[in-house]
Amino acid sequence: MRLKQSITKLKNSISRRSKFMRILMWLLFVFATIALAILVIECFRFAGTMTDRGLAFRFGRIVFLVGLNALLTTAVATVLLLVIWVKTANSLPELKGWHLEMPESEFCASDADEGYRLDDYLAQEQRVFDELDSFIDNRWESEVNGAFSRYRRDSVCNPETVVDRNWNRTQVFEAKNPKGGAVLIHGLSDSPYSLREIGLRLHREGYTVVWLRMPGHGTCPCALANVEWPDWTAAVEVAVRGLAGKLPAGKPLVLAGYSNGGALAVNYALAAVADSALPKIEAILLFSPMIGINPLARLFRIHHTVALISRTVKALWTNVDAEVDPFKYSSWPTNASIQAWDMTQEVERRLASLEKQKRLNEIPPVLAMQSVVDSTVRVPKLISSLFERLQNKTSELFLFDIDRFDQIANLFNLSFEDNVFPNLESEDLSYQLTILRNAKLDSRKVMLESRVRGQSFEEFLDLEWPEGVVSLSHIAIPFSANDQLYGNRAATAATGINFGSISLRGESSALLLSDALFVRCRHNPFYELMENRMIRWLGKAVKR
Repeated sequence: MRLKQSITKLKNSISRRSKFMRILMWLLFVFATIALAILVIECFRFAGTMTDRGLAFRFGRIVFLVGLNALLTTAVATVLLLVIWVKTANSLPELKGWHLEMPESEFCASDADEGYRLDDYLAQEQRVFDELDSFIDNRWESEVNGAFSRYRRDSVCNPETVVDRNWNRTQVFEAKNPKGGAVLIHGLSDSPYSLREIGLRLHREGYTVVWLRMPGHGTCPCALANVEWPDWTAAVEVAVRGLAGKLPAGKPLVLAGYSNGGALAVNYALAAVADSALPKIEAILLFSPMIGINPLARLFRIHHTVALISRTVKALWTNVDAEVDPFKYSSWPTNASIQAWDMTQEVERRLASLEKQKRLNEIPPVLAMQSVVDSTVRVPKLISSLFERLQNKTSELFLFDIDRFDQIANLFNLSFEDNVFPNLESEDLSYQLTILRNAKLDSRKVMLESRVRGQSFEEFLDLEWPEGVVSLSHIAIPFSANDQLYGNRAATAATGINFGSISLRGESSALLLSDALFVRCRHNPFYELMENRMIRWLGKAVKR
């Protein structure tokens, strides 16, 4: 069900439902309490009375009461969850036009008929942005307050003017004599900008590069509230076919994916193994890949029901923040979590299918760059679901450990260690493992510790953790310190947007900005090392 349908139903639903839910919760709570009391009394009676009724009868009564009590308790918990959800939703800021309407021309899977090409996708994307421009210049103009907004033309946050081009849109850079082609797939709520630097490096190396804007992204958060994961997979297939048509015969195709784009990259590569009609992939580059996420994301499936019961469309949103980032949504619709979960399950289904068919050896080599601490994806799932299944020795998992400088070691939350490192203890891994970590505990200098075919190697580097950075993050991996938006203060001076080093003081509730904007590491201090290693690995992985 789409967002506009939900809004119509909300407007037509009966009033005072929130009050009704609270009354219902208390009634269920009373009934559950009575049922529990009866259960306790029955247990005592079972021991000392009613001996004439028979053991089976008395036991059956207790089973019935246990079931009734469990049923009522579940009902109370469910209604309580709904009340909390609605109360939290009602506390969100008021929705703006960009939360409630979207370009109608947005690509969906049904558009990709047999004759649909990458050029058609680009033409359709142009119509999408024409509609977006109309919204910005007309209906949304009165809703923009203040100087910082991606939907204000004269704002420093305007994606049309902040850097060299609008990186919310699909970009195609063709090489004169391409050595191969690469499709780059960004993550949830992001845009092609997130893989801008990586793609530019690939282009300098001789690759024709397609930065694909995924449906629902780069325009307005409402679009992300309406998109479905098959729309993404269909767009990736269109892009890969289009890129293959731009390359001389025999040149390798590479997929690079960041976050949810990582899941989409792996998904396509697995689909191409199973379907000979799809262009084959020779190597996969992953950055903070979303192979596994918190299973609680499934809970958001009831978000439309909650919205209908509560009569508030805000129930369809997890966060509603000021839209200040030119190339990334700040607001988060619950639909994004649902589609991300379904995407990970599709990848798992394809992996399990190939495993059953004994075709895992056909999966192309994979290089994944990942922080050991990641609040968005489950790192152990990346290891167990993907890397432990890979059967080529070229694949490599590159992990960034935390800064274990012992002067601040007592401040670390090390709970991640028991979930990550035990999965890496085998001496005979089916892939290469590399970990960037402190060379010594009394120094911020770093080293690379590698394990290849049962052998261990160490490489000491002339690099160190910057002071004040204790770890990387999910969002930091593909951005360098020189990034114009997310880099250090010197790098962001030209644009006037210092998302990578922003520093404001006050109560956290005083701003329409997430606390994560001030805390999470936004760029990778070891980006150059990572990029160079990526290029060397790619040279070995692709077939010439």
